[in-house]
Amino acid sequence: MNIHDHTPAHSHGRNVDGIDAQRWQAQEAARRGDPAADAGDLRLQAAHAPPVDLPVDFAVQMAGLAHAQQQASSVLEQRLLRGLVLVFALSAAAVVAWYGRGWVAGLSVALPGGGDALGWCAAAALCLLCNWALGGLRRRGLPVG
Repeated sequence: MNIHDHTPAHSHGRNVDGIDAQRWQAQEAARRGDPAADAGDLRLQAAHAPPVDLPVDFAVQMAGLAHAQQQASSVLEQRLLRGLVLVFALSAAAVVAWYGRGWVAGLSVALPGGGDALGWCAAAALCLLCNWALGGLRRRGLPVG
């Protein structure tokens, strides 16, 4: 590829892509090994990356390491999430215990149907809780029912 394959240069020596035409040509001269090229560019051209002696199964080792780190991270996240749910449940229980009587009375007034509706809401919440618990037991492989 040549610098001239790009769009025309602006008056300050750079084209639309931001490429300095003179710098490009200097680097190309060093790449070709031109002895008149800039000494710094020639040193960069002559430099080679040191040989790396990777084991044959390097990719497999890295994949295993990445998988192990992902699993450890996943376990940590699950434990933190369980702790957060426990803190939320305890705080919810504390709020219900502290404000319980006034809260239940206010809720029974706000719901259409009054106290009967509150009983049905409690029954629905209990059904959801049981369904969630049974699903958790099934995921753990424990016999249910």
